[in-house]
Amino acid sequence: MTNLVIGAGLIGITSAYELLKRGQSVTLLEECEGPALGTSFANAGMLTPSMSDPWNSPGVYKYLVKSLFNPSASMRLRLHAIPSLIGWGSKFLRYSSKHYFQAALKDNYNLTCYSLRKTQEIAEKYDLQYCRDTNGTLSIFNTHEDFSVKESLYQSLQKSGLKCSILSPSEIISLVPSLAPIHSKLYKGIHYYQDESGDAYLFCKELLAKYLAAGGQIKYGISVKSLAVSRNKIIGVNTQSEFIPATQVVVASGANSPAILKSVNVNLDVKPAKGYSLTLNVDGVSGLPSLPVLNDAMNVVITPLGDRLRIVGTAEFAGFDLSIDNARIMQLYEMFEFMYPEIASQVDRESALPWAGLRPMSCDGKPFIGACKIKGLYINSGQGPLGWTLAMGSANILADIILGSPTEIDAKPFSMLRSDRDISV
Repeated sequence: MTNLVIGAGLIGITSAYELLKRGQSVTLLEECEGPALGTSFANAGMLTPSMSDPWNSPGVYKYLVKSLFNPSASMRLRLHAIPSLIGWGSKFLRYSSKHYFQAALKDNYNLTCYSLRKTQEIAEKYDLQYCRDTNGTLSIFNTHEDFSVKESLYQSLQKSGLKCSILSPSEIISLVPSLAPIHSKLYKGIHYYQDESGDAYLFCKELLAKYLAAGGQIKYGISVKSLAVSRNKIIGVNTQSEFIPATQVVVASGANSPAILKSVNVNLDVKPAKGYSLTLNVDGVSGLPSLPVLNDAMNVVITPLGDRLRIVGTAEFAGFDLSIDNARIMQLYEMFEFMYPEIASQVDRESALPWAGLRPMSCDGKPFIGACKIKGLYINSGQGPLGWTLAMGSANILADIILGSPTEIDAKPFSMLRSDRDISV
């Protein structure tokens, strides 16, 4: 079989690697001039079963409506994007009911745990170097109200096996001494010691090197314009300059996946959600944190990546706009200064690298993995904010489906053909 995988980000590279490992002939197609230069480039750097909850939680519609008039809202709906979101948005809101939310939470958690295990296995097999850290993640809360919002969520996940500890302010400072300046503003914390972190971009480069060394192929500068189908069977792809034949095609190009699939009348309920990050050089700075810290009220996470700190926060439904809003970057600086005032005073802002990427958000908060109605056409997209967390697990499920092997976990909740009847809590 000749397999083409469209997209050389986290999802595409892991998918290509797993297919190659199973004896398939694989070529990656990437429109950029290098791997992982899109959404995988400067994300939060976390592998987090603790964050399995979909963004469309019960009551999210109230927050989105308010965000139209609040430019500093952490999750913001842009007015100009509403027409493009109408169909998808109605489903996004429908799936925000408690019943659907709990079902998606459970399904995502099962996949995140499986995926983390697969990531750990490959990291240790090849001794991959990507600033890997196994200290977990820490969520901090400034008030009882902030903490109570998450309390029922972590209790629900604990029943499924989530490992975590509730920390007092003093215990938070013992774990992360650099938070000492805001001791008086801390209410409680949750240490999720099952989580990991690291640089997703470096992970992609490391895994891609293993893929290429094993005989995999990659072509850069290739923009797939449409899929080619004959008698309901995939026969290849049409690019900006040529037709490339294939017996099987995997669409793993994130938020761009729906446009590619539309060429063969396959509807994928995925829309872009813009996120921002700011990466700071902290070489020589003292008192750095040893693990990612998330401030739930601010919806910001600060992740240590070797001699860098990455500040990630905010989300905007703004279509495919990748321009960087300076007000958003200033928000990230302000959050950084609030959480780590002593570190912030030592950082050279001139070295900061602002970035924006488009998370591929599914309408029901779960990724789409597997076959569709066209023979030989497969999809791996819609991982949303859990792209790296879900990458290896999604790739393993996809490769098993393509090869006709039993999947290690139930793949039905992530099928392109799933329906409301498949949901159970």
